Amino acid sequence: MKTNYWFNRNRLLSHLRISFGALAIAGASLTLPSAEAGTRTYATGDFFPCFNYISAQFLPAGSGPTNFITALITFKVTADITSTTFNGSLEGSELDVVHSSDGSIDLEGTLVFKGSLNGGPDGEMIFSYTGKGNKYTGSETLHLVGSRGTGGLAGVYFEGTAQGNVGGAKPGCAIAGNGTWTGYFISVP
Repeated sequence: MKTNYWFNRNRLLSHLRISFGALAIAGASLTLPSAEAGTRTYATGDFFPCFNYISAQFLPAGSGPTNFITALITFKVTADITSTTFNGSLEGSELDVVHSSDGSIDLEGTLVFKGSLNGGPDGEMIFSYTGKGNKYTGSETLHLVGSRGTGGLAGVYFEGTAQGNVGGAKPGCAIAGNGTWTGYFISVP
């Protein structure tokens, strides 16, 4: 009799876990914007990043999980954005993991965009990105996602890519560069 009791209890708990999991997935999907719920518009433009060091940790040879990480560098990032769609500036931080074996860089960052969409009222939006770069060529490729807009950017979401080059210093920037970005924004009413 006791075996049967535990079997039924475990089966009930299993059904409850599956039900709650399904409800959580369904609830989360309701919070995401859909293309049908708003206007999806293609956008493209230019960006001009400016990097200044916040910190750098240089690791001894042979450290790290693959034995070729040489530096973890955190940057303060600012950038001007110009296009017919988005106009404004970005400010945030970026973490770079530089690999000495091939010069590759794994990078990620979070930025606050301040500006407007299609000449509308100003607002703010959070952008996060991940990407790859190369310390020898200065090239970078990024995947960007923008959300949590306020003011004139409330209800706006963005997903896109950016490609650019970074290189020498310029006044006020330890490292400067330029590039282009493309993507889609969805404006949800």
